Amino acid sequence: MRLSIVVLAPATVTSFHHFLANAFMPTPPIRHCNTRNHRRHLAAKKKRSAQKVRNASPSSSKGFGGSSSTKKFPLEESQSQPLADGTSEFHSEMVSWLRRHPTTYISPKFGISPSELGGYGGFCSSKDPIQKNELIFRIPRECCVTFDDALNDETYGDAFRAIRDKRDPDWSLLLIAGWIAKEHIMAELYSHALPLSRWQSPNVALPSMIKHWPYLKTLPWKRGLLNQDHVLFWSHHDIETLLQGSLAYHDAILIRSRVQDAIRIMSDTAIGARILEEMEENAPSFAESGKLIPMLEQAVTGAFVIALSRSFAEEVECVQDDGTTSIEVEIVLVPLLDILQHSNDPNTMLESYDDYILLKARRNIQPGEELFHQYREEDDAIIPPHKFFTRYGFAPGVRKPVIDLLKKKSPLFFA
Repeated sequence: MRLSIVVLAPATVTSFHHFLANAFMPTPPIRHCNTRNHRRHLAAKKKRSAQKVRNASPSSSKGFGGSSSTKKFPLEESQSQPLADGTSEFHSEMVSWLRRHPTTYISPKFGISPSELGGYGGFCSSKDPIQKNELIFRIPRECCVTFDDALNDETYGDAFRAIRDKRDPDWSLLLIAGWIAKEHIMAELYSHALPLSRWQSPNVALPSMIKHWPYLKTLPWKRGLLNQDHVLFWSHHDIETLLQGSLAYHDAILIRSRVQDAIRIMSDTAIGARILEEMEENAPSFAESGKLIPMLEQAVTGAFVIALSRSFAEEVECVQDDGTTSIEVEIVLVPLLDILQHSNDPNTMLESYDDYILLKARRNIQPGEELFHQYREEDDAIIPPHKFFTRYGFAPGVRKPVIDLLKKKSPLFFA
């Protein structure tokens, strides 16, 4: 069975059918997206006794969830070499953390530097070009944030499984966003609670206590971090003043209302109760001051911005206990890959296997040239600029601040 790999924000995946019908896409998602470079066989996912097993696919299998059983990549000798000159110190801890995994590979030609488009980007930072089809990096799935992190969490897994089983329209997004929000809150609690006599510093303690922390700490949790903007970060006044009457207004209102629903779910279920218990145990001053709800609001909002703007989606075939099959979409956060900026003419391509995800050069990439990936095909019939903005926080091809365009009633946003 041929299934499609789609690189897009999770808000555009099929599991959010009510969300999509009202806001995200006028036509069925995924089937109408550009998947020329991401169309692959996918492994089947069996769900029995709350366990997930990925089955082997044919040897040509590539794509998120594809099999690596018939094709293994050797560890390159340059595995231990440093990144090229100019790599951001901000990301150095994450890169070191990734390299500790035995199957990680990061080309010494790859570097992370500030991008002209804002924030950071990936670059060919060596004196030699990256050749067409050359491997740029390989990221093992164990280093990615997946559904399994939420569903198998030792303390919170049963609460996240209840969210999944209830099958609310936004359950897929809530699994990823809710779990990283919980991890972010725990990191904040531990950083305030742990005595320095026990740990040299929070930077030493947190990686051993918070899964994926070297990666999670590099994400834009607040407005302005890494030049990230998003309608979820805006105040109600900004929404009404800048977006009222625009093509993006109702979409932005709906997205914001979904996040408020997620905050209520997090606070009203066992997730919120257990966070409060850990707060009372590790940081009683936080619990006494009533900081749970404000912390949830900030963390969940930031987590949804991260999930909407940086995650990737995969379709998998699910085999149920009764033998019937269905197609579901799973969401994944991939370190390093989400640093790349968007282009409708990308110079990189994905190959994904059961154990790892590869990024290769689509063509020769010259020294100093930035690496680009295509988030979504820029098709006005599917995702016009104003919807690109409400998903990813930017309008493709637009260098001017979007706020300035809104103030001037640009036709990109006003019919």
